[in-house]
Amino acid sequence: MLSDLCRIRADAPDAVAVRTATTRGSWVDTTWAQLSADAMAAARRAGWQAPETPVVLVLDGTAAGIATLLGLLEAGVNIVLLEEQTSHLADPRSAVHLLGADTLIGPPAALTAAGNQFAYRWHYTEYRADTGPAGPAASRSSRIYQLTSGSTGEPRAARQTLPGVLAGAVAYRDLFEVTADDIVLVTVPLPHSYGLAGTLCALLAGATLMTLSRFSIRSVLAGLDEGASVLLGMPMVYRLLSPVLRTRPAPPRLRIALSAGGPMNAAADAEARAALRVPVRQIYGITEAGLVACVPYAVQDWPAGSVGRAAPGVSLRVEAITDPTDQEPAHAEPGTTGRLLVRGPALFEGYAGSDTPHLTPDGYYDTGDMVRLDPDGFLTVLGRKGAFINVGGRKVSPQRVERLLGQHRAVRDVFVFGMERDDGEQEIQAAVVLNPDTGVDEVLAYCRAGALMPYEVPHHLHVLERMPRTGMGKVDRQEVLAATRQPPTPPPITRQESTR
Repeated sequence: MLSDLCRIRADAPDAVAVRTATTRGSWVDTTWAQLSADAMAAARRAGWQAPETPVVLVLDGTAAGIATLLGLLEAGVNIVLLEEQTSHLADPRSAVHLLGADTLIGPPAALTAAGNQFAYRWHYTEYRADTGPAGPAASRSSRIYQLTSGSTGEPRAARQTLPGVLAGAVAYRDLFEVTADDIVLVTVPLPHSYGLAGTLCALLAGATLMTLSRFSIRSVLAGLDEGASVLLGMPMVYRLLSPVLRTRPAPPRLRIALSAGGPMNAAADAEARAALRVPVRQIYGITEAGLVACVPYAVQDWPAGSVGRAAPGVSLRVEAITDPTDQEPAHAEPGTTGRLLVRGPALFEGYAGSDTPHLTPDGYYDTGDMVRLDPDGFLTVLGRKGAFINVGGRKVSPQRVERLLGQHRAVRDVFVFGMERDDGEQEIQAAVVLNPDTGVDEVLAYCRAGALMPYEVPHHLHVLERMPRTGMGKVDRQEVLAATRQPPTPPPITRQESTR
């Protein structure tokens, strides 16, 4: 990584490598020379890290965070990547702490949020400011741990190799024809597989990477006005942008817009296309396999709703399921519908702390997603794994929210589920059974006090007298849905308070 940065530095040391939008509306520019120097300083310090114990890196949108990431990768350090707004740091049962990491690097807010969970805590600048001798040269390659969405339970730490991560970044660069003339605006959290690929893609191409210290539509609009030519966003970003852009001139240099993190309905897609004056190309990827499918820049026409064809080196296989009891579903021919399995250069090595085989005997990963693959190779995702709740592109594990809510002294029982709104966005709903002396306000205050991130806090709390359960003791989802949709009747069974 640093060798590529040093090459770019030699060619254009004073060119802007990273532009970060501040919360005050200004921009902070970091040159290639400065980014390379800061990354090398972090690498010298990281050389002393224990080879197998991972370092937790909370990666915000600043050049300081990006330089620290590059330095850790150069030193071959294993990294657990987290976004700045995360409740995993303070949760001792989170997958992050099960990895045994004792070092945390990040912005001040993250260091405070972690409390005493880590023996060593460093701000980016403090970490690389160590004036001691450089650590030994790296004889290993980093493993990168990223938290899954928690689609089948609580989030797990998926272990990726550095070559696998870089393969995804190179695919982005080549498929979307990113060059040093581009300005790549990344509006999504950088630690996510999508954000990380976009970040590394821009750096490997020698393009200017434009990031946000805090997300706001004002900052995104400013980035477009400043000449962003490639935009990475989630469906919610485009839904928020479209009505504003309709009253403004077209973004002056924008040539490509990418969307990932969830499906984009036809109406939102049409509105975004009209507002941006370029089509929005949906990307389908997962933490365990990186970029799976997309519509390359050279392709100008594709089926409505499709996420494109398989990415370079990726093989797709559809398992046609006609009988739910069938334990060995047949391989489907193109044009049929079924469950998607993938194999490619960015496949992960497995989940931390698990010895359970994660691939089929012939090397495919079962995504669990239902898809249609047409005869021309275009993939349409019909249904993503349904257990997580997609809140503005952030995947929230209901099981984890249930566990944290259940730790409140007055919550006797809890069931968390997602509910889709008319605009296609999802909301978090929670049905709870409370002690008689407890009100909704107390539980919501607990959630907002730090137990959960703002996007994890239930939009609505429904208080039930008892939790409906089946004869096997499981929560009866249909009964819960019926109970939470009915208006209160005397005596009240359900009362509801919106948190937003």
